[in-house]
Formats: sequence, structure tokens, C-alpha cells
Amino acid sequence: MIALSAPWQIASTFARNLGRRRGLIFNLVVRDFKQRYIGSSMGWLWAAVHPVVLLASYTFVFAVIFKVKLGPEAGTSNFAIFLFAGMLPWLLFQETVQRSANSIVDYANLITKSVFPAELIPIAIFLSNLLNHLAGLLILFVVVLIATHQLSPVVVILPLYILLLGLFTLGVSWLVSSLNVFLRDTAQALLIVLTFWFWFTPIFFTADRLPPQVRFLAVWNPLAAVVSAYRDCILLARWPSMAELGQLAVLSIGTFILGGLFFRHSKGAFGDVL
Repeated sequence: MIALSAPWQIASTFARNLGRRRGLIFNLVVRDFKQRYIGSSMGWLWAAVHPVVLLASYTFVFAVIFKVKLGPEAGTSNFAIFLFAGMLPWLLFQETVQRSANSIVDYANLITKSVFPAELIPIAIFLSNLLNHLAGLLILFVVVLIATHQLSPVVVILPLYILLLGLFTLGVSWLVSSLNVFLRDTAQALLIVLTFWFWFTPIFFTADRLPPQVRFLAVWNPLAAVVSAYRDCILLARWPSMAELGQLAVLSIGTFILGGLFFRHSKGAFGDVL
């Protein structure tokens, strides 16, 4: 009974702490967002430019040079739209985890000289990146409307997937950010892991294109589930599988809790190491 109630107690405590510190979180998000574009003449518009340029370059390589053809299972014959729908959730995850890896070290002066809730730093980074994600999602909706003259009502379920992606991302971010305090090679090793993770996530292809012997990597890859769900909702107007949604929820919530516990256990030693 205690084991079953523990996750709910952790979630309840986390929610209460967020409520009490929402002002601090808001200030951290604003500070992070401004710092990324400070001194830039285009400011936050770069948040839209970067993913569009990345999308254009990948589309040119795979659709123009390699002439990749999409089947009916893709939901569209437009490779750029197909790719954009898959890239958006990956970029939210990748940028948050990469930036979080060095975040505790970057805030060392603040953490060592005051009683500062260090666990809020990855949260602020995620929320800052979420603003970019929502801008990209809005662009995708407009493009789909122009191309197909309709937008599926199934997109109303996307906030649930964004929430689950956020929980999984925060769990991983807490894990790597705390590890990097003690093992500074963590951030470098993370780049290698994310590179392999990227290519084993069905972003440039549908999951059924993976060889049978490695298809399990997509089955147990939360990013693969989110990418597929984005395409199901936006391109195929199809409700995602409830079984896959349940599996994603278990993996996301489990990672969130484990990452949070590891961070909380490690946090007491941050001051000695930093």
C-alpha cells in the first residue's frame, strides 16, 4: 500500500512546491528566454527561424537528393510536413536535456551562496523551450491548413502528449544535470547518446521501416511514441492507440519520479562539489 501511494505523494508534493514557487519559475523562464536572444536584432524570431532552416536543409537532402517517397501510412505526400511533425517533439526533448546537463554547473554561484531550489532550473529550461515548441506547432498547423484546407479535431489530444513528453524530459534532465555535477564527462557522453537516439527515433521514416531485429527500440522509445502520436493527430486525423498511450504514460511518469528522486538525493552534495 505504501509503495502504491508513494508516486502520488511525490506528485502531490511536487505540485504544491510548484504552486508556491510559480513566481520564481516565471522569472527563471523569462530570464532564460531573454538570455538566449539578448543583443540580437531579431530577438525571439530566431526561435522560429532555427527549426525552419533545419527543416529546409533536411528536406533538401532527403526529399530532393535522395528522393525519399512517403507511403500512405505517412498521412501526407509532403516530406517537409511529415518531417516537421516528427522534428518538433524531438527538438523540445533534445534542447531541454542538452541545456539542462550543464545547468547546475552554470548556476553554481547561486546554488552555493544561497538556499536555492536547484530542481527548478531544468523546469525553467523546459518551459522556455516549450514556448519555441508552441511557436513551431502553430507554424505547422498553418502549413497543414494551407496544404489540406483542414485541421483534424484530433489535435485536441496533443496537450496530453506534450505533458507526458514534459514529464519524461524533466526526469532525464534531472538525472543528467545532477550526474554532470559529479562526472563532468556526462554532458559530452550525452551528445553521443542523443545522436544514436535521434536516428533510432522514426523522425525521417515511419516505425514500420525499422528492421525487425531493432524494432523493439521504437517500441520502448518514448520519443517514438510521441512522434507517431503527433503524426497520427495532425496528419492522419487518427486517435493514437490507448495501449501505446498507457505505455508512454508509465514510462514518462516512472522516469519523472526516478529522475526527481535521484536529483533530490544528490542535491545535498552539490555545494561540496561545486
